[in-house]
Amino acid sequence: MTRNCNDSFNDLITGLYSKTLVEKPCKIINIHSQYSVDIEYYDNNKSDYLYKVPVKHLQTSKAYVFLGLNIGDRGTVRFFDNDVTNYICGNGKTSEAVRQHDINDNAFTCGFYPSPEQYVFPQGEIVIGTTSGAIVNITGENITISGGNVTINATSITLGEKTTIDGKVFLEHTHSNGNEGSPTGGVI
Repeated sequence: MTRNCNDSFNDLITGLYSKTLVEKPCKIINIHSQYSVDIEYYDNNKSDYLYKVPVKHLQTSKAYVFLGLNIGDRGTVRFFDNDVTNYICGNGKTSEAVRQHDINDNAFTCGFYPSPEQYVFPQGEIVIGTTSGAIVNITGENITISGGNVTINATSITLGEKTTIDGKVFLEHTHSNGNEGSPTGGVI
């Protein structure tokens, strides 16, 4: 069979694609902190290891959702287009390095599990739960908290005009016996 220039070009492109790192499934094998882990990743049915991989958490400048990491947790390791060393150190300047999709420029994101290991999630718009059974479920205007004890540490709690707790209706009102104007709940 005679090869032509298109065959050579296709071989070149295939070789480039096979060496370009983008994202791979992995699992945590060691935890240095909630921001740095060692992982075992899978590439072409072989496992390999990366050490002190930065962890990507869901956070903004004013809020976060924190999921505690454990050995055995699964996710993906993503490889960035360019050197991210300065970014990780808090320096916004770009690097002088010319590397691309390098194995050293990576981040771990948790939550990509094989089908047999996935949870069966309860119905809801936002559901936060643990394997031990504690669940916070937000659906429409309702919030349901279930499983174990619920502790609220707050400087004040405001109940609506009519709030039901354990089948008893509480109305918001104030007492004037030493705590002028402080709202308390009255039972109907």
